[in-house]
Amino acid sequence: MLPTLLVDSCHDLINRGVDQLDMPVGIVSHIYNDLYEIVTINSEMDEFIQGAVFPLSNTYCRDVYRTDKTIAITEIDHVLGMQLHPLYVSLPVEAYISAPIHHNASVWGTVNFTSAKIRPAFTKTEIELVEQYAGTISKCLTEIDLVSRAPWDV
Repeated sequence: MLPTLLVDSCHDLINRGVDQLDMPVGIVSHIYNDLYEIVTINSEMDEFIQGAVFPLSNTYCRDVYRTDKTIAITEIDHVLGMQLHPLYVSLPVEAYISAPIHHNASVWGTVNFTSAKIRPAFTKTEIELVEQYAGTISKCLTEIDLVSRAPWDV
């Protein structure tokens, strides 16, 4: 179980991000053992809930995790191969921005925002904002005594 302080801090950040980016879905994830767990979510979609776990390979965040880089896409349908992505097939979104959250010198998870609507290209400021959110969560992780919470710190 994740510490309440962490979940609450993450939820506050994604609520701000949903408003600032004008993206209807915000998620903070924890990635471990090729699994993607939703730490917290701001969404009216019933498909995803806090605590849900999915295979990492079925998420858009798999590439953020594998490359350890921020990804910002405004028309997923026009990105070669993305129309075949397992998530796009079942729940198509068009706009997606995500940044890796680091802890203990590795990618711990992601902070990401999505929308079913095509939008203009993300600005440098918007990309930096999402990266700042990831950095804030990384600092929160460092401040929490993770050693005593070994079951979720994979």
